[in-house]
Amino acid sequence: MSAAVTERLVDLLVELVDMPCVTGDEERIACWLADRYDARDEPVRRVGNSVVVGEAVDERPVVLLVGHTDVVPPTDGDLPARVQGDRVIGRGTSDMKAGLAVAMDLFEDDALRDGPVQLQLIAYAGEEGPHEGNELAPLLEARPELCDAALGIVLEPTDLEVQLGCMGGLHAHVVVPGRAAHSARPWLGVNALTAAAPLLAALDRRQPVDRQVDHLGFRDVVTATRAWTDNAHNVVPDRFTINVNYRFAPDRTLADAEAELRAMVTELADAGVTVDIVDRAPPAPPHRDHVLVRRMIAAAGGRVTAKQAWTDVARLAAVGVPALNYGPGLTGQAHQAGEYVPVGNLAPARGALAEFIATATGDGAHVV
Repeated sequence: MSAAVTERLVDLLVELVDMPCVTGDEERIACWLADRYDARDEPVRRVGNSVVVGEAVDERPVVLLVGHTDVVPPTDGDLPARVQGDRVIGRGTSDMKAGLAVAMDLFEDDALRDGPVQLQLIAYAGEEGPHEGNELAPLLEARPELCDAALGIVLEPTDLEVQLGCMGGLHAHVVVPGRAAHSARPWLGVNALTAAAPLLAALDRRQPVDRQVDHLGFRDVVTATRAWTDNAHNVVPDRFTINVNYRFAPDRTLADAEAELRAMVTELADAGVTVDIVDRAPPAPPHRDHVLVRRMIAAAGGRVTAKQAWTDVARLAAVGVPALNYGPGLTGQAHQAGEYVPVGNLAPARGALAEFIATATGDGAHVV
């Protein structure tokens, strides 16, 4: 891959990173994307602050290049974007403006657009916020023709690996009951906070559970991520709430996982503890045997692992579109202060994707 390609990708990435677009503030980048492709006479459809570019015009299979535009709030060292040595530094460089830059550059390549698949670019808002604020679901609902795509490629950070499937996730508010009393006379009450100690210790001791799905290793994990009381500082709390996050492999449904989590808390906690599921995100199957997935794995040099996280491949799978994760970003840099992406990851990611796009349905491959 030429130095000119790397330079072009770096310049585009810096431009994208320098557009502030913390979750909920994506209008500027949505307008910028719409204007960019309007000027290129591309079909542009906007749903909220999300943009779809391109359309299916013939019988060739459609491949979706999918990236979110929003980022988590930057720290002082995360802006402006800058190139230092072999890194591009700035909020969103790895998660996932580098992937978005690669997707845009591929979509703008006329030679690839004339190849065996049709490309459509999806740049959507709200991925880093609450599940219900993610705009990919309403976008797919508003543009149902996207659900006929042969494959979705979500350009999340994957360290240049093809990462298949994704974990499902549940957030539950687990409430440990007590009885209120003045803190000067605690013997008149039952302290819900200290009563929760055995449950917290049990959750901390619980080990990840290894799962195999399509010969890929996923790990179920349960984590206490937040805890709080609603009482004044001089009151023995009558309830203590723990947010428990359950990440589970894609060999079970949301209903299965919810039943498992409730049973788990019941086993670990004293009677009277309640479980309220407050957020649900479905898993996605790996689709490892799908012909296009196999071809993308080959184009990436055979590097394939399970996605030990949740991504929007799950939303695509829910509407019948097989999808995979592949991008130039580093998973370990997501949301880090001083976030960066290696310059050397940009062109190889583009090259692997370009090879896949150019050969996706060749040599007798059959897309079903």
